Amino acid sequence: MPQAPLNLRIVKEIPVSAIQSLEAYFRQGGVSIIQAAFAHTYFVHPDKVREKTPYYPDRARTSQEHYRGFIKGNWTTWPGDGRKVRLDGNQRAQMAWKGYTRQEIARRSAYGVRHIWGHPWDPEAFTAGWNFCYMPFWAGMLTEEQHPYPELKEAIRQASWDLYFRDNPVCQRPDFVSDPGVDLDSVLDGNPLLVLEAPSRPTRSRTSRSYTADEGDDVLEHVKAIRKATNRSWVSIRKASRLLQGKPCRPFGTRNVENTGKSAVRRICCETGLSFEELEALLDEHGLGHD
Repeated sequence: MPQAPLNLRIVKEIPVSAIQSLEAYFRQGGVSIIQAAFAHTYFVHPDKVREKTPYYPDRARTSQEHYRGFIKGNWTTWPGDGRKVRLDGNQRAQMAWKGYTRQEIARRSAYGVRHIWGHPWDPEAFTAGWNFCYMPFWAGMLTEEQHPYPELKEAIRQASWDLYFRDNPVCQRPDFVSDPGVDLDSVLDGNPLLVLEAPSRPTRSRTSRSYTADEGDDVLEHVKAIRKATNRSWVSIRKASRLLQGKPCRPFGTRNVENTGKSAVRRICCETGLSFEELEALLDEHGLGHD
């Protein structure tokens, strides 16, 4: 059968911006872009932030403006207060989100952790719970300078202000944080903010493990302690972490060595909260376990 001709309309200009057209379609469905974004955006519980912020005070995002000539993994000094910091991409921010919420970053879910107030080069802000929200990529994109929807950006900041600074502040307020003055209840039409609370951990007996991932300790020290207790080499730890992710690696000498290596990695991840992928990244960061 002959195909029907294409239905074409010749246009001379693009009448509205992509954001305006998106807003129009949302409005037809009975909600605004902001309401739809907040219906799928999550914040850290204020009590968790009050307990510990920032999560990793010696980490900061790379920045050629603030750390010119330094790259990821380098140690340098934060000009703000002279503290020694190690530069990172976004790994520690993601690990901090998981530490606050006990929720994995869902890969390939079109969700991501966003810095509400920016300033990731500042170690006080990079892994701070008051600076985090977990939102869909399509909404997060609208808070960036490349695709600005200022009303959404200001509403997200208002949520952070109301949650963490309006009453009983979680910490001393940074100079770049202030009340945006948005009537959030009106903008959201009474819909609630979504606060992601960490699930309670099951109680374990002292004999069930030798080391505990205390909140204030550095995760690398726990990994070192467990590696020593299980008498595994760093090479074995790395290979097992890759194997458990389904990644290629050099074979173990025997099946027994492979099983004990995987057992050690599972224990590390259970006690520190790291995923297999995050453990491998931690080893990369410190140059451990390469053949």
